[in-house]
Amino acid sequence: MPNDFAEPLIGVINDPSFGPMVALGLGGVLTEVLKDVTYRVAPFGIETARDMISDLRAAKLFEGYRGKPAADKEALAETLVAVSKMAAALAPRLKELDINPVFVGPTGAGVLAADALVVLK
Repeated sequence: MPNDFAEPLIGVINDPSFGPMVALGLGGVLTEVLKDVTYRVAPFGIETARDMISDLRAAKLFEGYRGKPAADKEALAETLVAVSKMAAALAPRLKELDINPVFVGPTGAGVLAADALVVLK
């Protein structure tokens, strides 16, 4: 993948108290190092997804820096909404979901999931 892609992760845990919770954070080793992750209860709409993106301490990485283009935050937000709807629909059977990394292209280029893991109950 070109190095002008942002690489967050999207995850879902099915919490016994809250139900499915969608996580967004920086992917790869940065997840463990920075612990910059935000969570929301699924399902949710586009405004909540946009809030998740802006909640990250590293949100400025999606704005473009050092000559890199701004990331397609709207495509990432739409992906978060779709994952949240899927998590809610699968809640009785879903234990966890991990999409890491999600390549977020420049504005208008969309997103691409590089790897995913789904664990069912």
